[in-house]
Amino acid sequence: MINTRMSSNILASRIATDLIQKQGELAKAQTQISTGKRINTPSDDPAQAAHIVKMQEAESQLGQYQRNATIAESQLSLEESSLTGTANTLMRIRELALTANSGTVDDTTRAAHNAEIKLRLDELYDLANARDTLGNYLFSGSNTQTQPFSRDPDVSYNGSDDAQLTTIGLGRTIQTGDSGADAFMRIRNGNGSFQVGLDSANTGTGTISQGSVVNHGQYENKPFEIRFTAADAYDIIDTSTGGTLQSGSYESGNAIEFNGITTTISGTPELDDTFHVAPSSNQDIFTTVSKFVDALESSPSTASEKARMQQDINELIGNLDQSLDHINTVRAQVGTRLNNIDSSREENADITLQIERTRAEVEDIDIAEAITSLQTQMTSLQVLQQTYGKVESLSLFNYIS
Repeated sequence: MINTRMSSNILASRIATDLIQKQGELAKAQTQISTGKRINTPSDDPAQAAHIVKMQEAESQLGQYQRNATIAESQLSLEESSLTGTANTLMRIRELALTANSGTVDDTTRAAHNAEIKLRLDELYDLANARDTLGNYLFSGSNTQTQPFSRDPDVSYNGSDDAQLTTIGLGRTIQTGDSGADAFMRIRNGNGSFQVGLDSANTGTGTISQGSVVNHGQYENKPFEIRFTAADAYDIIDTSTGGTLQSGSYESGNAIEFNGITTTISGTPELDDTFHVAPSSNQDIFTTVSKFVDALESSPSTASEKARMQQDINELIGNLDQSLDHINTVRAQVGTRLNNIDSSREENADITLQIERTRAEVEDIDIAEAITSLQTQMTSLQVLQQTYGKVESLSLFNYIS
């Protein structure tokens, strides 16, 4: 028969082991109540602890996205402010151009206008060379430490042709600026399709309107000349071939239509006066305004010179309109990016909230339930402590009288 009796020493040892375990469980329960967390160390629940680490990493990444969004918003807000200033400056220059083209402006008024326009041109350079709060240039592309525009005396762009991107959300990147080439230089002159002008040898008073494309199916993107063969007749020359496309009789202000476009010539052209119609090309804002300065520095005295100045200013107004349209398009794009940042922030906040809820479900404890468990463990520990005391004091000598 197996003897199942256990010595008092072994019993005491086992109770002591249970006592240490209960003390550990009690300490763990007390830590959980004090922190409000069910999992305080990986050993509390290795599988869920790994899950919590992943959620913490996701929250940290979302926090970085939010910080990126704040920086991007600051950059784009500064860009929008610079573009707004550019548009306002161009509007003022346009007002001066309309005044200069009124036909009643004398040399003194032109000189005053020209002085202001030169200051406005300096202002445009300052706006295009604007910096952010860290001293980085807004319109230098990725070359943020390089001043984008210089003049010597013509404009030169020194930045890069790319734009900086930053991540502001899960799968979301945002362009935090525009290169100066895109914002200030790649602007189609004329009416955006073609441009017009006078030949430098013209001696009459004829001027040509900006015109427009009326039939895109017939329009060919190549240069033409309207050459007067008499005071009341002209030929339209295809300059790429030298051939005559068509001929017509001239009456001031009447429409001239060819190649899918329409334009008008007004005034009194002389024999061999020529008017150019050529495809639009890129013309930067600074060149457009500089041409206005050049035009106002002349002092026309003859009818032909006055007609040339009127033509120059008409072309300027058209190019200013193109510049304003372009700047407003860039501003609209910046506004769209700012809206995207707002929506990305909301999305990041929603995802963060969901992660926090999931993490709380995994990590947090029910305080009432934990307190009840703690009380139970304390009672159990007290019973073990009392039992251990009694077992520890057991000895045969207690029973010898």
